[in-house]
Amino acid sequence: MKLIGDMFNDIAHFPLGRGLIFDGIASTIEATLPSSSISNVLEYEDKVREKPTLTIPACATLQRILFMFIYGEYDGDYSLTIPAMRCVEKLYKHVVQLMFIEQKNDPIHNRDHELSTVPNLDLWYGISIAFFTACTNPNEKISKQGLEACQQHTFVPNMDEITDSKWIALINNMISKQPPVVPVMPRINALSIIAQLMVKLFPSMTSREDNWKILTELTKRVVSIADENLSGRRSPDILFDLTVTIVTHLSVQLGSAKFGGDKRYCKWASDLFTKVLGKNGAAKANMIAKQSIAEDSDESDDEQSTQSDEE
Repeated sequence: MKLIGDMFNDIAHFPLGRGLIFDGIASTIEATLPSSSISNVLEYEDKVREKPTLTIPACATLQRILFMFIYGEYDGDYSLTIPAMRCVEKLYKHVVQLMFIEQKNDPIHNRDHELSTVPNLDLWYGISIAFFTACTNPNEKISKQGLEACQQHTFVPNMDEITDSKWIALINNMISKQPPVVPVMPRINALSIIAQLMVKLFPSMTSREDNWKILTELTKRVVSIADENLSGRRSPDILFDLTVTIVTHLSVQLGSAKFGGDKRYCKWASDLFTKVLGKNGAAKANMIAKQSIAEDSDESDDEQSTQSDEE
């Protein structure tokens, strides 16, 4: 498989060969993989047995080439980045199903043990990084698709299945790969995914004291990104206004009594984000955004209360 992968890689460095190689990979995926909509392991296993399909090593070889398309490694050509991401998603789902099948049929495996939705952390992590890199692409269409792909892949059903060290490495990598402030949307998309991860992860991660030091440093670095986005700008300005919205939402969530996690840490982080808004003259915009977020939260609570009453 390595020989085939190296051959594909060499051919893809030529403009005429690039499309040929990608079309070959995409058509192979389309022709040999069962539908990714099949979630049941037994049903997927039946489909795999019906006709030959890609093995895990074969998927790894194709993914390596697809990552090159995503990263623009072929003469800075990003024209196939979006379809390459879709192919990576399909291959990943296929690999996960094959791993599930292997675990299910392993006589040593504890049948009572529930299968993890992330059976290969390194593969999950590598794809998360690739999709985030697309999120930072200066092309706004690619950046938007990268953000959506990153959200769908990175936010697994059970966030606790990913180790703290992997989450910290991922966030650290994202912070280190911030795009320039212009164009605006890739910069906003990059900040948005980091903020979403903080909201999802901090309730559990801050409850473990061993994480406090590194999370403190990560939080300060995110504040620095927000400060850079806001510095020298005033509303109406897309970068300024969207940064205020993201940072305000983050501050509100961290400071909420319902948030969970270590209260002292979350209050410190919430106050830090509020301060950077005030420092950059966004106090009024911050207050308006907070009010809007609070109203949305109240409406959500009312809807849940109504549904509960009806039940």
